[in-house]
Amino acid sequence: MLSNIVGGMFVFFGALFFLYPESMRRRLRKKAIRRLRGYFFAAALFFGFLLISAGWRHEGLLPKILMVLGIVAVLKGLLLLKSKATEEVTAWVLERPTLHLRGFAVGQIALGCLILFGLTG
Repeated sequence: MLSNIVGGMFVFFGALFFLYPESMRRRLRKKAIRRLRGYFFAAALFFGFLLISAGWRHEGLLPKILMVLGIVAVLKGLLLLKSKATEEVTAWVLERPTLHLRGFAVGQIALGCLILFGLTG
């Protein structure tokens, strides 16, 4: 149930980001760095726990590698809370051309579809 909600949100916001990349860029500019750190922290934790839970259920080498990547993502999320990496990532994203932002949006839509259709089966 939760995976359907999160996957739907990824697809919805990815579609908005694809259709209106400049308005999303302006919105990102307006956000405070402190608030962005919280978003990056939450995204890293979510992604890390998603990888850990996906690797936990299956046997083999690849799921264990996914678990290790999930642990690294969780640790990186904890480091993002107090580092300048958030500011650098935000500045890098704001400098990208619109075509790159749309590429990010397509990746977000694909990730949302993977969450919707891959975790519900």
